[in-house]
Amino acid sequence: MNDCAKIIEMAGENNGMVTASSVSKAGLQRRALAECVAAGRLSKGARGVYFLSGQLEDEFAIWQHTYSQGIFSGSTALYLLKKTDRIPYSLYMTFPKGYNVSAAKQNGIKCKIVVAERYDLGVQDVLSPYGNVVRCYNIERTLCDIVRGDDVQSMNHAFKEYARSDAKDIALLMHYARILHVEKRVRNYMEILL
Repeated sequence: MNDCAKIIEMAGENNGMVTASSVSKAGLQRRALAECVAAGRLSKGARGVYFLSGQLEDEFAIWQHTYSQGIFSGSTALYLLKKTDRIPYSLYMTFPKGYNVSAAKQNGIKCKIVVAERYDLGVQDVLSPYGNVVRCYNIERTLCDIVRGDDVQSMNHAFKEYARSDAKDIALLMHYARILHVEKRVRNYMEILL
């Protein structure tokens, strides 16, 4: 089996996506990616990210790979966590302080910068709508983040869904709220809903 065929097999085993780094890790030549594209078997989604031809590109996976320090947040996290059915108009990502977000902004990503102590708070792996693993904040962290925003409709819906959920962890929510300095706002919402 030649390298292109092996790459196609790898993509098939990974929801139709393959990255240049995964090709290198498998001991295959990266130039085989260009051969697969030229043969019409792969299409390039972004730098270092390829999809099987004819397959829809997973923008969540593309941006996660492109900006590996980014964590999906805000309304994008709500969507990935299946807490809203509204497809995000813009993708929101949070980055650690000191990360250069200019390229992400040029690509239309709405960027938030946080200090290192708050960056990893509540990170979890989730599946994108196309089945690829991406990182986003958990629901408790996301609620704390969106309470500062101006999308009142999404915020109200998210808090109502959370209050009804059997999986809610109010102690964790309030712990995050204290760390993120939104305890009063979160407490007010939860007192109304519970």
